[in-house]
Amino acid sequence: MLQVEQAERLDATLRPLGLAERAESRLRSNPYLALKNISCEFDGDVLILRGCLPSYYLKQLAQEAVAALPEGKRIVNQIAVVSSGPRDTHQN
Repeated sequence: MLQVEQAERLDATLRPLGLAERAESRLRSNPYLALKNISCEFDGDVLILRGCLPSYYLKQLAQEAVAALPEGKRIVNQIAVVSSGPRDTHQN
């Protein structure tokens, strides 16, 4: 098992695109359907999460889902939280 983890770390170092793909795979396999629409991009030493979610809770879940992947790398969570409630209840 340890050899598999070491191989994954080496693969992530050598192939940044693989890290983004693995991060998206973790989000897609999460039971919260909203996380499936989050995209991941690896830029230098930074894993960037992008997309929109209806709550800060889901934003945090997305970050936690990929937190173990980029050992020694930063995660920048650019997920926007958007309300799905009524936009304007004021009537003239």
